[in-house]
Amino acid sequence: MRKFRSLLSLNFRAMLTTFRFGGRKSGRHATGAGALLLLAGLSLYLSGVYSFLFAAQLAQVGQLSLLLPIMSLLAVVMGVLFSLFAAQGVVFGTRDNDLMLALPVSAFTLMLSRTLALYLENLVSVFFMLLPAGAAYLWHGGGGGVVFFLLLILSALFLALLPTLISLTAGYVLAVLSGKTARRALWSNLFYLLFFLLLFWGLFRFNRILTQMGQAAGSIRTALSGWALPLLLMERGLCSGDALALLGFFALCLLPFLLVVRLFAMRYKQIVTRLSARSVRSDYRLERLSSAGPRRALLKREALRFFGTPVYLFNAGFGLLLLPVAGVAALFQRARLDALLAQVEAGGLTLPLTGLLAAGIWFVLSTAAVTASSISLEGNRLWILKEAPVGTATLFRIKAGFQLLLTLPCLLTGTALLSLALGLSWLDGLLVALSGIAFALFTAPFGLYVNLCFPKLDALSDAAVVKQSAASLIGVLVPMAVSLAGLLLQIALGGLVGESLLLLVCTAALLVCAALMERHLLRAGAARFQAL
Repeated sequence: MRKFRSLLSLNFRAMLTTFRFGGRKSGRHATGAGALLLLAGLSLYLSGVYSFLFAAQLAQVGQLSLLLPIMSLLAVVMGVLFSLFAAQGVVFGTRDNDLMLALPVSAFTLMLSRTLALYLENLVSVFFMLLPAGAAYLWHGGGGGVVFFLLLILSALFLALLPTLISLTAGYVLAVLSGKTARRALWSNLFYLLFFLLLFWGLFRFNRILTQMGQAAGSIRTALSGWALPLLLMERGLCSGDALALLGFFALCLLPFLLVVRLFAMRYKQIVTRLSARSVRSDYRLERLSSAGPRRALLKREALRFFGTPVYLFNAGFGLLLLPVAGVAALFQRARLDALLAQVEAGGLTLPLTGLLAAGIWFVLSTAAVTASSISLEGNRLWILKEAPVGTATLFRIKAGFQLLLTLPCLLTGTALLSLALGLSWLDGLLVALSGIAFALFTAPFGLYVNLCFPKLDALSDAAVVKQSAASLIGVLVPMAVSLAGLLLQIALGGLVGESLLLLVCTAALLVCAALMERHLLRAGAARFQAL
């Protein structure tokens, strides 16, 4: 039992300490607790806002109890989003499997400890999602009092099993697709694309329901009556005092979870061994090999890693795809946009469209932090770059240049389409494009320098680097803050000095910052790179 507790603590900290800054052991416990508080605070905030909003609308039509299955569904979705890549990396894809399997513990114990660590992460999210939902239910006239709250806490223990089960199954599929499957990059990218399409489809549907929650209460209950039966059983058990319904909810959450865990545990050692194994080809042929210079080889290496790592591609590149997609959508909805802008102008409000469009493009570009994970993803292969026959400055320019190669086509296409849809002049559209280029020139070396300051070369998985490392977080949040500052400047000063002139000044400031950032990267960044 002591070994199991040690493994559980180790795996749970492995999930939380992916946010740690730097590599000092003294800060891992604090930053792990900070990650836990961040997860709890985010869940509490989101649930608090939506729970009281939904409860007010549902209480007016006598469907207050429907709040519980709705918020439970959101808790499950949020739990899956937080733990899906952790399941792939911590449960199936860890790089220390050889060491862990050599310990004097059974594969079943190792599997169970990793699964329960995943469950604890989901439990934190689910608990702090259900807590405000229960408070909103009681505030708007729901019955039950203290007994209701105690049963709600007990239900949270079982509800957290659902996102754990989904994440465990989907994480295994991702691990298989990322392992020995032929054309694994293609299949993994298709899986991620399908996942994001389903996510956005669900968000659009949810946003539509949000505007008419009271009127759609009946249809929501009908839609949940099939695939979301456990959530409706939980509602009946908590709100109507139906003990059999509550026991049915417990059983529908617990039994599938135990079954799947048992199936994985029976062959866990074989599964992780097969996923980490690498076969040697036997069909080698003598062919002519092409040669290229070191710069071209390094650029090709960056491209292969980016397009061959789905979590890297979709997290750092998805925002870039939004620019041309938004431009096409704006062209198709141009009549509606014109009508909306006319209504705004009729109300006496003049919008600085040029400045607002530029700030919006900056915000989208800030999500494309390709270089913020570039060094950390090298991992134990960093020596290849250090021994490459190119200078450090050339290496940095190749990494930053690769981000620019990805950014500029999407930026120029999206800017042209959006400017056309909004009716901007060609000069204003050109100015918006130049400001976007200046912003990209700043963010590329900035992300690379941040990654050199906060490297994570010992990550358990690529997902931990791209989604949960300090460098990726700072590489996104700081450019976002810059874009929001530009937006506030346009709102505050655009009408006084002119939005085009203000945007020109901001563009010049960004170019200066980009030049200073590159200079600092080539000096201080080179020293940090050699010290890694």
